[in-house]
Amino acid sequence: MISAYALVFIVLFVIIYVVPRVSNIFVETYTAQYGILEQSTESSYIAVRTEKLYTSDNGGQVKRAVSQGALMRRNAHIADVGAVRYYSQERGIISYYYDGLESVFTPQNMQELTESNLDLNDKDKSYELKECESGNAQSGSPIFKVVDNTQWYIVCWVNADEADDWTPGKSVTVEFDKDDKIKMKVSQCNMQGEKLQLILSCNRYYEKFDRIRTGECRLIKASRSGIIIDSESITEEDGTAGVYVMSKKLDEATFVPVKILLSDGEKTVVEKNYFMDENGEKVTTIENYDEILKKPKDSEKKKGSEKNVD
Repeated sequence: MISAYALVFIVLFVIIYVVPRVSNIFVETYTAQYGILEQSTESSYIAVRTEKLYTSDNGGQVKRAVSQGALMRRNAHIADVGAVRYYSQERGIISYYYDGLESVFTPQNMQELTESNLDLNDKDKSYELKECESGNAQSGSPIFKVVDNTQWYIVCWVNADEADDWTPGKSVTVEFDKDDKIKMKVSQCNMQGEKLQLILSCNRYYEKFDRIRTGECRLIKASRSGIIIDSESITEEDGTAGVYVMSKKLDEATFVPVKILLSDGEKTVVEKNYFMDENGEKVTTIENYDEILKKPKDSEKKKGSEKNVD
């Protein structure tokens, strides 16, 4: 008798818990998570600044009066070379680095720069970042540089088919490396053959801005936070965008409306928990860690299979 009851129990357990899971093994899902999605493009840049390099008129021991990166007013005492004292003729950031390109790339000629100018450092090795003389200077030795930090620029290039994404006045975040992201603004957009030249301006202080000249950067056009899902998971029902969320029991998928905030094609970020629709009505949407059906057609197959079973 006990074995009969045990057999019945096992059969019921399989029907209730195992069969639904087996029916779902071909349904691909993933866990949605909160995060930040960015729309960006890779580019190369030339940094352009208003800067003046000061050289020594005489030989002698260099004594610096201010530190690297200090913001100094006009006519400030910057350094001594021997018995001669040197003053800044303009307000700006004091830099003890130079590369020889201070008068080559300027705000006055930056609109004329092309991508070929990116190779200037490679073609002529005299254009390299060096430190100003800090020991015994000779006549003509670079001793310091004054850089205008109220407005500096980078010139970069993107494909012409991205032209619609860029307009003067648009804000953009420029990532020079993972630790350095600077807010800039589009000043000019100029077509150059199959490329669009972008001139981005900045009035923010950036610790390395006096030393960067050419390199690679990432232009972040837009950034939004929310629940990040696969774009292919989004479908539509009765004109409403949404996804299918698997129930905790994994025996059915339910359509849940979503509000799209930003997409890069492959990934999409949507509002979390709830949003207000066009009529001002509160709509409940997906939450962090919801299990999302990767491909909506899988839910249609599943619904069809459930109807056939019935």
